[in-house]
Amino acid sequence: MKSYLVVLVALFALMLSGRVVAAASPEVIKKAKQEGELSFYTNLNIGESKPLLDAFEKKYPFINTKLTRVGGTAIAVRILTEARAGRNFWDAGGLLLLYAKEILKRGLVAPYQSPGRKFFRAEFKDKKGLWTAMVLNTSVMVYNTQTLKPNEYPKTYDDLLKARFKGRKISMDTQLYMWFEGQLRIRGREKGLKFMRKLKAQDPMFRRGRTAQAQAVIAGEMPVAVEVYGHRAQQFKSAGAPLDWVAIEPVLVHPLVAMVNKKAPHPNAARLFIDYVLSREGQKRLRDEGRIPARSDVPTKPPELLKKEWKVEIVGLKEDIAKARKLYAEIFDLPGK
Repeated sequence: MKSYLVVLVALFALMLSGRVVAAASPEVIKKAKQEGELSFYTNLNIGESKPLLDAFEKKYPFINTKLTRVGGTAIAVRILTEARAGRNFWDAGGLLLLYAKEILKRGLVAPYQSPGRKFFRAEFKDKKGLWTAMVLNTSVMVYNTQTLKPNEYPKTYDDLLKARFKGRKISMDTQLYMWFEGQLRIRGREKGLKFMRKLKAQDPMFRRGRTAQAQAVIAGEMPVAVEVYGHRAQQFKSAGAPLDWVAIEPVLVHPLVAMVNKKAPHPNAARLFIDYVLSREGQKRLRDEGRIPARSDVPTKPPELLKKEWKVEIVGLKEDIAKARKLYAEIFDLPGK
């Protein structure tokens, strides 16, 4: 009796710590085994998505997986084009929320309340179960630690308005639409537009791509870049580059979300895959590939990449990308006005 109580107490303690979680249901596993296949469409880099699928297939060897990795908006265009033609090839998707929005809007996604969703912050999942964040892309500002003195390191976006950053000293992406809209939402539209006009007066340098922004800062071409994803900035820093980063609250988060096709050819295989992606095992695998896991009980590496006390603002779902693109181009005098 005493040993039974010891085991019971230990089990209860593990449950409280979140280490014992609801596994995929036997019924889902049984039906997924009968289906035997899974097609995964994603924006996730091939170096991260392929190992994730391989690990899933190793865990469930009765399912043959197929990966379709397409970058940027092209993944959404492909899914929408296939849907219009009545062709349903994908089972599970892993898309940036900005691109998933159009697919969600057209009712192409089936709700699925995976058991692991309870370990995700409310901001990182849809109430109806239509999507749950797989990984988080945090918006951070990066700066060169050699060209700037410690007392010159920017700590807020308003620091960019100082005289030391005037005259092509700031790197900005030509398509920084979500950061732009996020700042307008946080500051209030009138104050936000006033800030953007002041930032334009600093004569920033424009180029395409967040990684290119970081590389330009590292090379000393300019001392600061407005936005790079946090995990990528940390990879450069950890590799010894003269670069550091700062996350400014509320921290803008661009989640890459997992979802199930409403007309999936293999719906149970899709649900089983989502269960795996949202599990501690799946989230740890994504973390170990250098990404920021969305699950609360899987700590980031290093821990400062995502602090639990941070206030966050999700971007990609509410924004009108066409309007954001036009206004951004107008404010910063870019093509596409």
